Amino acid sequence: MKNKLPLIIVFLIIGFGCTQNTPKEQTAVKTQKQVEKVDKSNSELKAVSIYKDGLSAKQAQEYRNKYRSSSFITADNAGAYGFLNLTEVANTGTIYRDGQVALLEEEINLDILETMTYTNAGDKTFRELLNDEQARMQGVLIIHGGKIVFEKYMGMRRLDKHVWFSASKSLTGLLVHILEEEGLIDLNKNVTHYIPEFSSEDWQKVKVEHLLHHVSGMDYVETNKNFKTPGHPLAVGFAYAIATRSEPSEKSLFDIMKDVKLYIEPGIQFDYSTMNTQILGIIVERVTNKKFEDVLSDKIWTKVGMESEGHYAITPQGEVLNGAIFSSRLRDMGRFGMLFTPSWNKVSDKQIVSDSYFKKAYDKKYSDAYLKGEQGSNNAKYFNEIPSHASYQWDCVFDDGDMYKAGRYGQGIYVSPKTNTVIVWFSSVYENLLYFPGFSRQIIKEHYRK
Repeated sequence: MKNKLPLIIVFLIIGFGCTQNTPKEQTAVKTQKQVEKVDKSNSELKAVSIYKDGLSAKQAQEYRNKYRSSSFITADNAGAYGFLNLTEVANTGTIYRDGQVALLEEEINLDILETMTYTNAGDKTFRELLNDEQARMQGVLIIHGGKIVFEKYMGMRRLDKHVWFSASKSLTGLLVHILEEEGLIDLNKNVTHYIPEFSSEDWQKVKVEHLLHHVSGMDYVETNKNFKTPGHPLAVGFAYAIATRSEPSEKSLFDIMKDVKLYIEPGIQFDYSTMNTQILGIIVERVTNKKFEDVLSDKIWTKVGMESEGHYAITPQGEVLNGAIFSSRLRDMGRFGMLFTPSWNKVSDKQIVSDSYFKKAYDKKYSDAYLKGEQGSNNAKYFNEIPSHASYQWDCVFDDGDMYKAGRYGQGIYVSPKTNTVIVWFSSVYENLLYFPGFSRQIIKEHYRK
């Protein structure tokens, strides 16, 4: 392992950064140059359409053998295969379903295809975005009024499961709220109250709500600089966490995070980090005395008419990556999104997202912190407007009540409670070069918010 870790970190440095804060025109030009460079340097990258009808046994075995942590970082051919077949390339925990499947009616609206959208590679129609080989979109689903109005699979089969990546943080955020309502979690308690091992003076200043809203102030923020700094807890943590079965790791995320220090006082700056979510998952396990997977199954997944089980990646140290690597079918991602809309009763007998959830999620307590961090500024650029704040693990909460959560390589979940609309999508963007969440909000504005 001593020889492998530096190599993993090199890939982190190359491929795991955030997009720079530049004007639209500069970003589009820069991205196009990057795309052209990728075309020349990665001529063997297959179009995602090869996965639309499944692969042969020979191709599947080849990608299984090739998959390593570097595949995860670059989203190369083996990486794209692994994103669609998580249980084949990683140790996983299961999120169970139960009961009758909630069938969704269809009322297709093809006018959506002509919606103009913005990406950091330029303006294009939604139809063009779906067919853009660089965007590498694999599946998209739009649900309005409880009915499917658009569904298309460009690079996967409908029954395939795909990794949500950080879009799964919205699951953790809701779960923490549910446990808070049950009296098991107090957002005003500090982390040390639930995890005594995190006993440093720095950790004693961090409250659960700071983790929940990504304002912890801890020095594990997901920025280019931190990923590029050898020995930084963020780079080391990810290196060990995404090691595959063929790359045993020596450290746990728990031990790495325990020694992290504050770089700014909590509550001041919105600084996004998977480590915040990871610690929330530990708190969930501590207060319930159950595996995170089982709590999520009990409180959410079995209460919704899901088609299939979900799966979380487990680190070589046995830790569930609750805020990073979760896999499910696209329609089940859509059913989860419906819980935040008036059509929740189409998929569940119980209102899982309570009215008090929205009251708390819409609270602007940390709105002043939003643009002080890199991620908030990036989101403002990608949507061409400034969101109100981030809350309950959502990256963007808008003044009109819409909420958005991103996942690496182009995953996304966008919920619009007031218009009763959900948009979810999967992608495998090579080296995370393109970013295009604005299409979801543009579709809402042009077709459903009138």
